[in-house]
Amino acid sequence: MHTIIPTPNGSVALHDNRIALPKAFSVQFNDFAPWCADAFLKRTESTLTDGKPWIILKHASDLKDEAYRMIISGTGIVIYAGGERGIVWALTTVYHLLDDSRTLPVGRIEDAPKYGWRAQSLDCVRHFFDVETVKKIIEQISLVKMNILHWHLTDDQAWRIESKAFPKLHETSEKFYTWDEIRDIVEYARVRGVDILPELDLPGHTTGILAAYPEYSCFGETVSLATAGGIYPIILCAGKEITFELIEKLVDEICPLFPYERMHIGGDEAPKSEWAKCPDCKKRMEEEGLQNVEDLQGYFTARVTKMIEKHGKKPVCWNDSLKSSFLPEDTLIQYWTPQHVLQMEPYFEKGGKFIYSDMFDLYFDYPHSMIPLKHVYNVKPMIGNTACGHAENMLGIESCLWAEHIVTPEQLTMKIFPRAYAAAEAAWSVELDYEDFKRRLLPLTEKAEKAGVICTPESHWDPKGKARRDEALTYLKNMFKSIPKEAKDTVAEAGGDNDAFLKYFMTKFLKPSDIPYLVSVFKK
Repeated sequence: MHTIIPTPNGSVALHDNRIALPKAFSVQFNDFAPWCADAFLKRTESTLTDGKPWIILKHASDLKDEAYRMIISGTGIVIYAGGERGIVWALTTVYHLLDDSRTLPVGRIEDAPKYGWRAQSLDCVRHFFDVETVKKIIEQISLVKMNILHWHLTDDQAWRIESKAFPKLHETSEKFYTWDEIRDIVEYARVRGVDILPELDLPGHTTGILAAYPEYSCFGETVSLATAGGIYPIILCAGKEITFELIEKLVDEICPLFPYERMHIGGDEAPKSEWAKCPDCKKRMEEEGLQNVEDLQGYFTARVTKMIEKHGKKPVCWNDSLKSSFLPEDTLIQYWTPQHVLQMEPYFEKGGKFIYSDMFDLYFDYPHSMIPLKHVYNVKPMIGNTACGHAENMLGIESCLWAEHIVTPEQLTMKIFPRAYAAAEAAWSVELDYEDFKRRLLPLTEKAEKAGVICTPESHWDPKGKARRDEALTYLKNMFKSIPKEAKDTVAEAGGDNDAFLKYFMTKFLKPSDIPYLVSVFKK
């Protein structure tokens, strides 16, 4: 039995005889860039030397970028891959196979991922996490062959990116990442096979901009940075031309920091009560022949898309954006909420490309009592009543972490791990076995703890009974009570029938037997 997470999709033939990984060895890179071995050398505390190669890397034209074939013999390792990332994943597999004595079994492994998009999102806006914490998250998702970190960097609570053109953005937010820190994180991720997908949430969730520069809202009201979660009514004005001048300058600053081919431009939870009253927005709608404020958001998104396209990037948007009929064709949709499933269903049926991040399956800010480890592992992607896991237009899975209620790095990593390991295997592996996964999981969590990454203990992976009920109800109580009234009043407008969704929300996470306890908890 192997100890690899995620479990390989091809043949695995490992034998009892083992070989030792030398402390210093030679690698024959051939036409592969040497950086593809950087993470492995660091993880194993090994150094490169001259001499007869112990690891030989060979290009295989029949293999895609992330696929690999590996032969481990008594004289070393030969790896076949289509690109550097395939080499990174093969060496990651070698790392999983090593025991405490630096030995690994002789044998052969063939492997390739089920989905091309295997991501974890990280919210560093609601609460700020330093560079070292971000790197720890990247290292852990790389160890399970996740290939994207979706980095949420702007919202109502802050703007976390240094800006040369608009310095009040980061000065008002106080805690932020400098350009050098961002470049450092991007490079750290790259050599581990991970791309950084930055998110600039637009046009809603923009109090982080407007607290510094209120003139970019419809009526120029003074607003303060939000101190809690929720949906806030004052957003960027889509009628003023200066709004687009602001965004273009920010895009011109930010895009060069992130070499990944896509940028997330938000589109979620954008209340439009201000737009409906704004003379500039009304004029814009008349000039562009737009029928409603949803199409005005589509117009807004299309203009921002053209800005990022100048930098060779394509957009990602939350599925709220589908309410507009003007969404750019190259937009990749991130499906997170069934509130807008009526728009998502025809988009899916027409072959529109999307990522699956359903909040009831893959939101890790919810405690394990609401989304247990087993649920994540056995996730069955659905759009409405239609299974979508085998659809060609579903690019993959992304688990999400929002940090409204997460303050310390320890709280952060306990929320993410080990559930991200389960999401990674669900996104990579075709054949799934939860009991075998748990067997392989314990050694990985032990390694994580030694690296300073605190994971939720096994006793709480799949809570049941009173422990499940008490934790879930307490979390829900604190979540709803922490949202200020101005944000609560905006939820219905941005999301539709709030009462209906609240009932749906409760039935997804709670059992009928929980209702009496729910009433008693909310009365306290």
